[in-house]
Amino acid sequence: MLVVRLFFLSFLGEKVLAEKQANDNYENEQITLDPLKNIDLENFFNEDDLGKFCDASKYKIKNGSEGDQEAKYAGIVEGHPMEIMAPEIAKKDKRVAAFLIAIAKKESNWGRYSPKKDGKDCYNYWGYRGSYNATKSGYSCFDTPAQAVYVVGERIEDLISQDIDTPEKMIVWKCGRLCNKDSQKSIREWIDDVSLYYDKVNS
Repeated sequence: MLVVRLFFLSFLGEKVLAEKQANDNYENEQITLDPLKNIDLENFFNEDDLGKFCDASKYKIKNGSEGDQEAKYAGIVEGHPMEIMAPEIAKKDKRVAAFLIAIAKKESNWGRYSPKKDGKDCYNYWGYRGSYNATKSGYSCFDTPAQAVYVVGERIEDLISQDIDTPEKMIVWKCGRLCNKDSQKSIREWIDDVSLYYDKVNS
């Protein structure tokens, strides 16, 4: 009986180990498919340092005459919390601005459904998860609207530089390397909804 028991324990142990190795290989395979892995983090700003060296006054929305782009963006998001970000969004490259507006529409209805911390708006209208002043659920809680546009805009700029430059490719924003585990319906809906406003901004 002891010999039989040892045989089964050994057999089951090898089976569990084999399953673990298979899972590890699967996860490694998924990581190699992740477009986010191409981000050059060494040359990308460090969010943890952001609060240390940034003067909060630097991130206040700057007053000035509205340009064509600012007026256009403000008109698109009019009546929503994101409207206050229009001056800063207008300073971004048109493709970055288009993603900022389109993703925020999909993720938070331009700020109407967004993370809060200690009862205050986090100005995180993109479902952005980062290390800076994170909420309990892992969302970055920014100090000002302009800081939010700066941080999220920099991330989008970096993705675009890695050829993640269409709503279809930008699906990594929704599900990263795990997109293949999401339903095709939800993936298609995200792409279609983001495309609608991305194209509207770029028109």
